[in-house]
Amino acid sequence: MESKVRIYGAGGHSQVIKEVLEINNYIVTETFDDKPEGVHYASKNVAIGARENINTFPHDGPPVIIAVGINAERAEIADFLNCTYEKAIHQSAIISNTSKIGDGTVVFAGAIIQPNTSIGKHVIINTGASVDHDNVIGDFAHISPKAALCGHVEVGEGSHVGVGAVVIPKVKIGKWCTIGAGTIVLKDVPDYSTVVGNPGKIINTKKQN
Repeated sequence: MESKVRIYGAGGHSQVIKEVLEINNYIVTETFDDKPEGVHYASKNVAIGARENINTFPHDGPPVIIAVGINAERAEIADFLNCTYEKAIHQSAIISNTSKIGDGTVVFAGAIIQPNTSIGKHVIINTGASVDHDNVIGDFAHISPKAALCGHVEVGEGSHVGVGAVVIPKVKIGKWCTIGAGTIVLKDVPDYSTVVGNPGKIINTKKQN
């Protein structure tokens, strides 16, 4: 049985989400983007997004997936939309029945989510990522392809764990952090920090007002 869904965002990331949805027998009824002149070449019939016409945007209708790869932009869009949200989960993903996945979250091909893990809203669990047992992943986070989170790891709101990064058990990554590609995270990371290397070292912590 087919279900209807709308996509907000028309870049390359949206193409991956669109394919996952179509495999799962969803019909993408509309695609929106705030800059339709700069969309991915494979995106068709893209309508202008809500940023410039918030009052006339069709907030009501089929649920939406925010198909934008940049975490801060995804959070900003979710803040001004007044829509219901859908999930997109690839059929090849392995997800424990005891895990929880928030609305708007996408899980791509080959990802693994182990028991008792909680994943927030509008999260990206990218291709082949491994999220082990008892993890807590905050809203708007992104776990990149082939990243591996061991057991009892926490990833804060908006944080980005880069391609192939490894986080050892019981490490807590704060909110809006960046973990570089291939980084090995051996200890807790404070909010707004950037960590790179093996072993991972903090190279920057942004000051917040």
